[in-house]
Amino acid sequence: MTRDTINRRRVLSGAGTGIAAAAAGCLGGGGGNNSDAVHFITDYYNSTWEQLWGELESEFVENNDVEMNIEEGGMSGTQEGRLAQLIQSGNPPDANTSTFDQVADIWATDQLSPVDDVVSSIEEVNGELNAGGAFLGGDNIYQVPHGVYVSNFQYRADVYEELGLSEPETFQDVLDNAKTIDESDMDVRGYGLAGMPTGKSQDEFQVLLASAGISGLGIRWKDPSAKEELEIHFPEDVVTTVLQFMKDLAQYSPDPTSIGWAESLGGWIQGQYAQQYHLNAWPTGLTALTAEGEDSDALRGLAEATQVMAYPTWGEIDKNENWLSAPAPDGYHIFANGGNTEGAKQWFEWLYADSMEKTVQFYEADPGRFLPTYSNIIDSDAFQNQDIMSAHPHLLEKLQYVQDEIWGNHYGSVDAANISSPVALYMQRQWFYGEMVNRVVTDSMSVQEAYDWGYGELESAFADAQEQFG
Repeated sequence: MTRDTINRRRVLSGAGTGIAAAAAGCLGGGGGNNSDAVHFITDYYNSTWEQLWGELESEFVENNDVEMNIEEGGMSGTQEGRLAQLIQSGNPPDANTSTFDQVADIWATDQLSPVDDVVSSIEEVNGELNAGGAFLGGDNIYQVPHGVYVSNFQYRADVYEELGLSEPETFQDVLDNAKTIDESDMDVRGYGLAGMPTGKSQDEFQVLLASAGISGLGIRWKDPSAKEELEIHFPEDVVTTVLQFMKDLAQYSPDPTSIGWAESLGGWIQGQYAQQYHLNAWPTGLTALTAEGEDSDALRGLAEATQVMAYPTWGEIDKNENWLSAPAPDGYHIFANGGNTEGAKQWFEWLYADSMEKTVQFYEADPGRFLPTYSNIIDSDAFQNQDIMSAHPHLLEKLQYVQDEIWGNHYGSVDAANISSPVALYMQRQWFYGEMVNRVVTDSMSVQEAYDWGYGELESAFADAQEQFG
């Protein structure tokens, strides 16, 4: 597989791909009120992360004479509110973790600090950024990258084998498999469909649209060769087909309104359903981690049975017509008006530019969630010899498959799908896409009504984006 070298003069929207979410966590309070401390809000937070952050904070403070205030930020849809609250009060944090689109408005108003020097130092240790992992605006980098989210379809091989099912090639195959599983004597539902109005439902809907051959954001270039002006493109036949598909899937799922990012992970570990949309090898990794923590052979078996494949398409659409453009980049952003911006830069350089072994521990804290952004990490001895990888070699195999096959061969097939621009970043921040799914699966709107309502929201948001960014 070959990839172009990184283009440092692009803004990658990550259209139609993953929005970050923590496996655990609600909005937490910061520790302490020291105004000179680096205030860092993060959704990299579970019990392992919490312990790791505590250890690293103590070591950093002791050796660098910089105080830290690490706050649990909550999931997608929560951290944005916390950031807005702090910025409006004139007290922005020094740094946060999120996908770049979640801070697009902040970047667009010159409130993020460039981090080129920090990233260059990290690349010397961990390798260059993989193509598709840029977090840029103009001539500068505005994200210290950690990983990317590659969207895919996941299923339980043990359930498939028991029922004689084949890997799905189309949406209809997914639906047929869900029906067969749900109507079998096995104690598992056919599909885990996210129907909360924000977060995972939005992400899944946009990936399904991309797999059906259109942009998940409902916009496209007027002239794909010039790539100068965007227009609305939200064809009724395609969008309503996808919405109807999600509505049909809902009958084979636990209550969709109870499923978001965290719940989709918990539900998988509990064996609630046998198919779902997800990111990288996150369910495999968390199941493996839980298996080792509970010394559970049943969970070890579930982790190994969790298979990862490129998301199926609709009808005659094949992978060469898939509108997935680039995996969603996730990492750290530093706020230009924070109380200790330079201390934040020092913190991240200390975290990632010290050694490969030190960097790898951040992926071990949340195995399978992130595909490393730096080119040398996944093939390094330090990464491959992690305890969790030694205990679950299939986890490493799945991550390599995600990188080489799914990212390598199912993204970037359609040049026109790359709608990288401030307008696209703005649109990625809108929540009405997920609300359309929620209204359909709750029967509060028909498919046609949800489409009509969503089109109106799209028109309004696109007008706002054009007014703001031109």
